[in-house]
Amino acid sequence: MIERKNECRQGAIAACISIVALAGGIICGKALDYRDTFIPGTIINGHEVTAMTVSEVEEVLGDYQLKVSFRDGEPLTIAGEDIDYHYVSDGHVEQLLHEQSPYAWVLGLYKNTRYEIPEKKEFSAEKLLAIFHAVPQMQSGNMIAPRDAFLDYQDGKFLVAPEVDGTTLDQKAADAAVREAVLIEKETLHLEDTKGAYLAPKVRKENERLIKDVEQLNDLAGARIVYDLPGGDTRVLDGTELKDWLEVDDEGDYYRDDDIWEECLTAFVQDLADQVDTVYKEHPFTTHSGDEIMLPGKGYYGYRIDKTNEAEELRWELDDNEQTEREPVYWRTEASDPDDNHGFGGDYVEVDLSQQHLWIYKDHNVIFETDIVSGNNDSEHRTPAGAFFAYDKKRDTTLRGDKQDDGEWGYETDVDYWIRLTDTGIGLHDASWRYYFGGNIWNWNGSHGCINCPTWAMPTIFELVEQNMPVAVHYGASE
Repeated sequence: MIERKNECRQGAIAACISIVALAGGIICGKALDYRDTFIPGTIINGHEVTAMTVSEVEEVLGDYQLKVSFRDGEPLTIAGEDIDYHYVSDGHVEQLLHEQSPYAWVLGLYKNTRYEIPEKKEFSAEKLLAIFHAVPQMQSGNMIAPRDAFLDYQDGKFLVAPEVDGTTLDQKAADAAVREAVLIEKETLHLEDTKGAYLAPKVRKENERLIKDVEQLNDLAGARIVYDLPGGDTRVLDGTELKDWLEVDDEGDYYRDDDIWEECLTAFVQDLADQVDTVYKEHPFTTHSGDEIMLPGKGYYGYRIDKTNEAEELRWELDDNEQTEREPVYWRTEASDPDDNHGFGGDYVEVDLSQQHLWIYKDHNVIFETDIVSGNNDSEHRTPAGAFFAYDKKRDTTLRGDKQDDGEWGYETDVDYWIRLTDTGIGLHDASWRYYFGGNIWNWNGSHGCINCPTWAMPTIFELVEQNMPVAVHYGASE
């Protein structure tokens, strides 16, 4: 029995020895694999480097890429190899390999060993900046310049237009940020969050001065008057112009100087009249024969702004900050819009002094015509040409010439019908003393300046020509 127990013990010992020998053989055999590589569980500067050689570890330590994001557009990814980024070998990795025991690989399966060693990296700054400068966001033509918040005027009100941050990069600051990011191995660089990388507005919408200006200007110059002018044109008087009528004190506050304000108002009304008025200005006209001529600027017909009443109307509108659309206050207007027979419309009188003939139009058609005799063809009596209108109409009146030194009138003539064209006594009337009209009579036996009409025609003319009807008087296209 004792012999059998000894045999069993010897067998167990032999088995253990075999196992230990086998394990030792495995450990020793595996250790040979880690003579030139790092054992399991080795972590250097955060990198797991099991089974890596020194050169492989140094390559891993040199792995790098940077992602740069911009305020607009796609981000830029810069790979390390594109900028010659690499770890500079200084012996630290090789020293760690020499210090480790290859036979400790088994322990590494159960416990990590961490090492921190100094790292020196190098890269090509020239290649880095070349890649960075090549992106669309770095091209000046693609950059949007920053814009300060400013005082704006929209839809009849002053307001603060907000600033625009833009996308203009400060190249010097952006270059420095990219270089620094690579030096400290940042994986992501947000230029939006990098101080000074983008040029910035100097004035923002919260600016107290701008806010105060808006309040003052809307109070002092908040009116908006839209003038409807002949021919469909408009002219607008609003805060953009009214602002310049105000004064600014030493503290930068706007205020209204009544004298200066009134000067500006008067000048505006005068300028409006200069733009609109056609009275005493050359006036286009299409003659009976179809010729396009310019009537001399001697007649009273046309647009004329009543400057006194217009100024009064405008004054209270500005005081009340009115927002309105209207026509100017007129003293006179033309019969129609400029695109309708140059403002004469369809109802008018045409007198061709060269042909000594008169036509009356209704709805653009001639409804009556007759020969006439105009002023004698000399410098004193020649009938003036121009755009006139039927100033007034009278029956059974006496026409008189200039008063002489002896107190007598130059002439006195009774007429049955009288239509005044000027306030100097030129008009249409019957001439019972004449038997012939038209032709060349006016060259040697014309009137004192009036347009003489046959007695048979004048009653019809008087009936058809309404007060204020346009009257175009001309000497034809050739004169």
